[in-house]
Amino acid sequence: MFGKSSHKFEINYIFQNDPRHHIIESEEEGMSQGSAARHLLELHNGDAENSLVMPEAGADEAKILEQAEVIGITDIRVTKLVHEHEPGTTPGHYQQP
Repeated sequence: MFGKSSHKFEINYIFQNDPRHHIIESEEEGMSQGSAARHLLELHNGDAENSLVMPEAGADEAKILEQAEVIGITDIRVTKLVHEHEPGTTPGHYQQP
C-alpha cells in the first residue's frame, strides 16, 4: 500500500583536517559508523584508480574505520534527521499576519 520509508542521516566528519558534513538517504532504520565510513570512502575515492583504498566487501566495521582513517576521514558522527524543514516552511505559530 505504501512505499518504503526513507530515513535521512547527517554525517559529520573530518576529511584531511577539514570539517565536513554529508546527508544520506537510506531505507535502513539506523546507520552505524562503519556504514557511514564506507559511504564516505566511496564518496571521496570512488573514482580513484587504485582500488586498494576501498575495503573488501565483507570487511568488518573496525577494518572499514581503519581504512577511512588512512585516507584522512576521522571523527565520524552519524545523526538521524527526525524532522527536516525546508527554509520558509517552519510552523508559523510565532509569526504575526
